[in-house]
Amino acid sequence: MADAREVDRPRKGAVHAVSATDAPLLAVDALSVHYGRAAKAAVDDVSFTISRGDRVGLVGESGSGKSTLASAILRILPPAATVKSGRIELDGENLLALKPAALRSIRSTRIARVPQDPLGSLNPVFTIGRQLSDVVSAHRKLSRRERTTLVEEALRQVGIGDAAVKRRSYPHELSGGMRQRVMIAMALLNHPDLLIADEPTTALDVTVQAQVIELLRERVENSAMTLLVISHDVGVISELCTKVMVMYGGRIVEQGSAADVLTRPTHPYTRSLLDAARGKVTTYSPEVVA
Repeated sequence: MADAREVDRPRKGAVHAVSATDAPLLAVDALSVHYGRAAKAAVDDVSFTISRGDRVGLVGESGSGKSTLASAILRILPPAATVKSGRIELDGENLLALKPAALRSIRSTRIARVPQDPLGSLNPVFTIGRQLSDVVSAHRKLSRRERTTLVEEALRQVGIGDAAVKRRSYPHELSGGMRQRVMIAMALLNHPDLLIADEPTTALDVTVQAQVIELLRERVENSAMTLLVISHDVGVISELCTKVMVMYGGRIVEQGSAADVLTRPTHPYTRSLLDAARGKVTTYSPEVVA
C-alpha cells in the first residue's frame, strides 16, 4: 500500500498524470487559489493531467475546492478569488495568460461547462431557443434558419421531444430535469474538446439523475469528448468515470483508475468518503497523515 503522506503532499511543481499519454489535453501544474486574505488556499498546489478521451471524476465533500478548481480552469473565478501560482494549459497553451478575447473564443468551443444550477444559469426573460441560438452565433456565422435547425437538433439529441415547440419555452416552464438537458445541449452545441460537468445531478430526483447520467455518458462516448465530472456523490462518479481524483482541503489526496480508487483506496479520507457513501459513518482527521 502506498504511503498516505506521499499521496497527500504531492511534490511542488510536479504534474501527476492521471493518464499515461505524453501530450495531455489539460495540464494543471502547482495551482493555488486564495479567497481574499484567507491564509489557507481554497486550491492548494494542485497538479494533474487529463488526456483526450479520458472520463475523469473529481470527488470530495462540499468545500473541498472542487468547484473553485473548475472555475479556475474556465477563468470564471469571482472577484474575491486570486490565482496565487501555477499554470493551467490546454494543448500546451497557458489559459491563465490569455487575454479576454482569446478566452471567449475558447469557452464553449474548446471547453464547455454544465453548471450545477440550471435555473440560475438560464436567463428567465429569454426562451431557451434564443439562449441556445446566442451560444451558436457567438462563435459561428450562420443564418437564423440554420441556427434554429441546429438548436432543434441539439434539443432532440438530449432527449427533448417536440423541439420546435420546446425551444419557445422559458426556463420556468420546464422541469428541473428538462432544464439540465437544455444545459447539456448548450454545452455540446459547439463540440468542445473538454466538457466540465459541475455537480450535474444536484437537486434532481433519483430517476432523473439516472437519465442525466446516461445522457452524459452517451453523448460523451458518441463524440469522443473528454469529460471532467465534479461531484460529492461517489455513485455519480462511479457511473460516469474511468479515472478518479479525490480532493480534500484544497488538495488532490489520491488519484488513479476508478477501479483502484473506489475499491482499493490508499488514503484515509478516500476510505471515509466511500464509507459515507455506503451509509457507514466514519471520521477523518488530517493529523492521521500529517
